[in-house]
Amino acid sequence: MKHAIMIPQWITFFLIVIEMWLIFKNMKKRAHYYLFVNCIALLLYSVGSLVMFFVETEEAYFIAFMLSWAGKIGVVVSILFFCISYFESKIPVVIPVLESGLAVATYVVIATTKKTGLFVKDLHLVKEKGLTIAEFVYGPWYTVWLMTIFAVIGTCFVMLLKALLREKDLQKRKQYIAILIALLIEAAVGFLTKLPIGRYYDFNQLGFSLCVILVLVAIFRNDFMDTESVAKEYIVDELSAGVIAMGANEKVAYYNKKAQEVFPEIAKDEGRVIGQIENSIQTGEPITVADKVYNFEERKLMHKSFDGSKMYVMIDSTKHYQHLKEVEKERQIADDANNAKSKFLARMSHEIRTPLNAVLGMDEMILRESTESVIKEYATDIQTAGRTLLTIINDILDLNKIEAGKMEVVSASYDVFGMVDDISNMIKFRAEDKGLSFHVNISKDIPSKLWGDDVKIRQVLMNLLTNAVKYTPSGQVWFRVNIVKKVEQAIGEYAILRFEVEDTGIGIKPEDRKKLFSEFERIEEERNRNIEGTGLGMPITMKMLSLMDSELKVESEYGKGSVFSFDLWQKIVDEASQGEDENKTSSRRPESHTCSEEFIVPEAHALVVDDSAVNRKVFKSLLKMTQLNITEADSGYQAVELATAQHFDIIFMDHMMPGMDGIEAMEKIKAVKDGPCADTPMIVLTANAIEGSRETYLKAGFNGYLSKPIETEKLLSVIEEHLLIQQTPQNR
Repeated sequence: MKHAIMIPQWITFFLIVIEMWLIFKNMKKRAHYYLFVNCIALLLYSVGSLVMFFVETEEAYFIAFMLSWAGKIGVVVSILFFCISYFESKIPVVIPVLESGLAVATYVVIATTKKTGLFVKDLHLVKEKGLTIAEFVYGPWYTVWLMTIFAVIGTCFVMLLKALLREKDLQKRKQYIAILIALLIEAAVGFLTKLPIGRYYDFNQLGFSLCVILVLVAIFRNDFMDTESVAKEYIVDELSAGVIAMGANEKVAYYNKKAQEVFPEIAKDEGRVIGQIENSIQTGEPITVADKVYNFEERKLMHKSFDGSKMYVMIDSTKHYQHLKEVEKERQIADDANNAKSKFLARMSHEIRTPLNAVLGMDEMILRESTESVIKEYATDIQTAGRTLLTIINDILDLNKIEAGKMEVVSASYDVFGMVDDISNMIKFRAEDKGLSFHVNISKDIPSKLWGDDVKIRQVLMNLLTNAVKYTPSGQVWFRVNIVKKVEQAIGEYAILRFEVEDTGIGIKPEDRKKLFSEFERIEEERNRNIEGTGLGMPITMKMLSLMDSELKVESEYGKGSVFSFDLWQKIVDEASQGEDENKTSSRRPESHTCSEEFIVPEAHALVVDDSAVNRKVFKSLLKMTQLNITEADSGYQAVELATAQHFDIIFMDHMMPGMDGIEAMEKIKAVKDGPCADTPMIVLTANAIEGSRETYLKAGFNGYLSKPIETEKLLSVIEEHLLIQQTPQNR
């Protein structure tokens, strides 16, 4: 009998040890920890039962009895919490608390049963076949214990059946069925304790051991790990992103391989690592480790089992930052290229404008002084060609300014009717020269003064009207300005004007519409090869309108003509209108070579500084009729020498000169505080006409700005403004 009893006892003991080793090796989830606790309790249960067979006294037996029951109660409680965790059951908290509380209370009752008799009323030890056997008379609490066991088993079965019913995954369902079978086997084996053989051996410990074995088989398959756990652990560990999980106590609870690779010191100094990560998240600055760049995200662990926990996700952003560097490098290259282009255009503009100043200046003198009609006709043609060349240069510079984002809308009050009259007069004679009829219609309801950038509006209208004349072989051109409506806003009243240019010209094919707004591209190049132009006018027009929050609309029928129109919002400055004039153009033909010689300043003395002798000659020739006394200087050095030795009423200074440039010369002259020219107005006279040049020169210290080629009217205006000559009406 002794050997028959010891064999299953040792088998049970051996099974429990194996189970503990397997679970300890593979513990990953909370349910696994409860199963491990169950094995420890089973071990106590088995050891206590084994010791009870060999004790000789009641005291020793009672100690072994207490050890055995500690294990038995631990088995029941751990099984309950294992089922709750594994089946993820949402049962009322009061149930497991009550059941586990009764189990713990049972152990307290057992410990005091010698005095109370609540659990065991009477205990007698007898020797049978070399074994110590106890004969019990159980007290009333034993019934409470049996009810507790049945309640726990019932709760576990209910949770298992609910999980089985709701689970759709076949693998999970198989696991639940295996656990159900394991619990049934434990109940069946435990029933053997009620048989006579149960007097010698408590089969519940073997039943629980077999139950745990079956549970292990169910949930730790595939190398004693369930597929889900293997997959999750593998995926998390092999992620290219690092993962660091933080517990509710702000301590590192887990980190994957990638996190350990990047922060090998995390095991010994987790505080410093987490500090770096939190600082990176707060500042947005990445962390660089061994030429790798990492960004971090903080995410809350949204699970009932991880309340207050969080994790840090580490993402390798090296390629992203490398791409940003490459983009920045490309942007810098593009900016450098654009700046180089802008400098080149500015240089080319300067180099072209300088000789063009001489050409147009000398041509102006021919037109003034020649009396031969043929010579004047030739000079007029030269003037037209020169101004066309100047227009091309200005178009290229305008396009470059717009593309560089350096052109801005500069609004001011302007006279609508005066602007229309000026534009109409310039276009009218071009139309007449081609035998075209030109009609102007401006609505009488338009306010006389508006607030806007009339310079850009003029340029847009000139481009549209010039094109209309150029591309209309015969017929008519209409220029219309109407008011669409007036709009009252918080900051004032606005007028929406519609500008419209219509012609009976060659029209545009539908497939050529895109070319209309393409830079350096012209429509029907072969057909229009004799028409002058660069193809920049329309792109510039489009971009200028865009700056003024407008757009160009085009209606065209090939061979019959086109209509170009755009709307502009303009703030009303003066509501008064000037009435409607169906063809509001004057009869004066603009002739730049005519200039009033009544403007004379013989008492004034000017200094002109330019390294080009031809340009100095042009300057003196243009002012010949003013009788202004002019002294020449061919360099900055000579200008400083002259201006510090004698007084000049006004100084005209070229900028780009070899040796000492105009700005440096101006500064040296003004630096002599008591010098004869310390307060003399100084006007920069330069071929540098790019956007912002005027502001740059004025900021540098010049009192005025004139660009080359020199326009006589602007030159005279500057002289009159800065010399402040008090003239009588007769002299004006």
